Amino acid sequence: MKKILAILMILVLSISIVACTPKNEPNEDPVVETPVEQPGEPTDEIVDPEPSTDSKEVTLYFLNEEYVETGDESLEKLIAEKRTIEVGSTTLEEGIVRALMSGPEANGLRTAIPSTAKLIGVKVSDGTAFVNFSREGMFGGSLEETYTINQIVASLVELDSVDRVQFLIDGQKGDSLMGHYSIDEPFERPLSY
Repeated sequence: MKKILAILMILVLSISIVACTPKNEPNEDPVVETPVEQPGEPTDEIVDPEPSTDSKEVTLYFLNEEYVETGDESLEKLIAEKRTIEVGSTTLEEGIVRALMSGPEANGLRTAIPSTAKLIGVKVSDGTAFVNFSREGMFGGSLEETYTINQIVASLVELDSVDRVQFLIDGQKGDSLMGHYSIDEPFERPLSY
């Protein structure tokens, strides 16, 4: 009898253990919990996002090298070059001035903006583009000053957003960029030459 009672106890104990364990149905996929990222919540993963950039085709004006070399007044002094400007962390207007500073892509053209010039920034307000240069590095003769002004003004007033260009030196209206032409008022068109 002891054997039967022991077998019966083992059987009851086995049934109760099986009854207390959760069921896993073979047709169900196991549930895997993935943490949901909340907006603004830092993650462990480092992501280097691509800056959002837009591009726009613009017209840039550069100095005609043949005119500079020959002084032939019958030649065009500024020649247009189509360029696509990428706009990301800066404004389109600032991108245009930086492209003018970098120089043309086509042969036979050059920029008059001194390579030592330091652009602080370009902002637009009520149709006026404020082109802000550092005094440091802004020097040259009257030809460099004339065509620096003309390249920037001619290129920026092509935009619908710009009617005139006001040059600033270190954030303030100045007397001139390089000592030859007054920049105390905005330019609506390039200087006469």
